[in-house]
Amino acid sequence: MKNCLLIDFSPETAAKGVTIGELQSMPQKTPTVAIILILLLLASCGGCLGGGQTNNQTTSPLANSLLVVRSVQVMIGYNTSLSCVLNTSNGQGLTDQVVYWYLDDKPLGQNSTYFGFSTHNLSVSEVSALSTGEHRIVVEYKGNADYSGSRGSGVLLVVPKPTPTPTPTPTPTPSPSPRTSTSTATTTPTSSIRTSTTGTR
Repeated sequence: MKNCLLIDFSPETAAKGVTIGELQSMPQKTPTVAIILILLLLASCGGCLGGGQTNNQTTSPLANSLLVVRSVQVMIGYNTSLSCVLNTSNGQGLTDQVVYWYLDDKPLGQNSTYFGFSTHNLSVSEVSALSTGEHRIVVEYKGNADYSGSRGSGVLLVVPKPTPTPTPTPTPTPSPSPRTSTSTATTTPTSSIRTSTTGTR
């Protein structure tokens, strides 16, 4: 086979590239094949000649969340409710988000929010087990793929039950004893007038 040009179109050969000298050393009887080869090389190396394209996708930052815990006062012997509000930075309440409750760094449980609001109830026995004074309430939201986490704190003030003041027993007032009335009779002396009769003897 005289004047026969064999060209390898495999990706490995195309990646190596062909120099201008190699193309000029090819037989002049095959210009069409050389043009096709150049076009293929340009098509395969278009990304290299243009510097390539990067597909850098930037992740949007998470929306900030704000957690506000309400302070509450309760008297021993009564139950109470702890409450919090979970909003975005623009004031929009978050729904179906899980928040975790702590009292004096002890976990109380978890609840879900509804339009940003969430509550946790303390029974009478739970309140009675607390000492009088201030107790720290902490609520934590751990965040998700859309919102950042946040924490809020408040105060639970436990006050003692008031001591009832005994009512004094009224002392009966003695009734006055009846008085004896004494009547005094005043006697006026009556003067007697004697009439003497003188006779004529």
